[in-house]
Amino acid sequence: MITVPEPRVHRLAPVLVLAVGTFAMGTDSFVLAGILPQLASGLRVSEASAGQVVTAFALTYAVTAPFLAAATGKVRRKTLLTFGLSLFIAANLASIAATGLPFLLLARIAAALGAALFTPTASAAAVALAGAERRGLALSIILGGLAVGTVFGVPAGTALGQHFGWQASLLFIAAVALVALAALLVTLPTLPLPPVVRLRDRLALLVDRRVLGIVAVTTLASAAGIIVYTYLARILLDTAGISGSALTAALLAWGIGGSTGAFGSGWLTDRHGPRRTLVLAIGILALSLLGLGFAPTAGLTPPLMAVTGAAAWSVATPNNHRLTGLAPESPSVVISANSSGIYLGQALGAAAGGLVLTAGGGAEVLCVAGATVAAAAFALNAILADH
Repeated sequence: MITVPEPRVHRLAPVLVLAVGTFAMGTDSFVLAGILPQLASGLRVSEASAGQVVTAFALTYAVTAPFLAAATGKVRRKTLLTFGLSLFIAANLASIAATGLPFLLLARIAAALGAALFTPTASAAAVALAGAERRGLALSIILGGLAVGTVFGVPAGTALGQHFGWQASLLFIAAVALVALAALLVTLPTLPLPPVVRLRDRLALLVDRRVLGIVAVTTLASAAGIIVYTYLARILLDTAGISGSALTAALLAWGIGGSTGAFGSGWLTDRHGPRRTLVLAIGILALSLLGLGFAPTAGLTPPLMAVTGAAAWSVATPNNHRLTGLAPESPSVVISANSSGIYLGQALGAAAGGLVLTAGGGAEVLCVAGATVAAAAFALNAILADH
């Protein structure tokens, strides 16, 4: 079969449309965590049981994304994007209709499958649309959609859920995704199929030592940030006496920094290369996490929060850039593996932070733990660069 090389379309408008889709995915990942009391009350279950819906989404995405990407390598990207987003919308609407936990869990798993199909494919399509010289920018726009969804979409969806019921949060997400789907059908050109790669070779990428090393850096960096982020309320209260509206402002600073880092990391990667961008991002992440635990005055906390958020969200794009360079014929596979690394890091980081607290560690120990994991990511990245 004759393969057609990826076109250099140089269109960023469809990339922005794809980012609207990832905004919905980012919001959907965590919005229910903010309204667990309402969800538990509505389903007549405990909050611990209701929390399973958040875990089900994250685990389904992390486990299935790489294999879905490998299995669908011969399917046109527009078809995958349309199907993934349609499944995501349908699953969210089904979630709204749920009257019991088992049905809601099934609907959340279906939503995660849609997200696992859409997000890595969106990154691969963005690279094809933007061209090689703007690969970093395209990847950062897709990641930026996730960041803005996580940082701003989640609070907005949570507020809707608190005022109008948990179903309103999911209706908001479905509406945003529907807008993205309509715009995608109009703006996204039909991209030629990527080069034909055997399924065995696509699956082999998931155990390639170079790919696993880069994904491990992403996982460690993600875990480092989440160790601290999960328990920020405790940390800021203990170290700086920050609570209430001041805590909200500090979290907003993290969010603004995170969004800036997600978008800016693409420009840095295109201009200075992924290696230098990673050294800068992970190094700053380690130092800023340490600084949060030992800031001498409360006035330093908001800028430290902004810097930490920016650094934490600046790791995935340069690593995706490196991965697509390693496997230009199967970008969705390696990008999905990196996405799984982010989710795995979040799960491990939250668990590690919980262990620190259970062992009697305080805010400073949490920050030291986060900085130590970030330092491990920095060291591993240096080892990979040397090889």
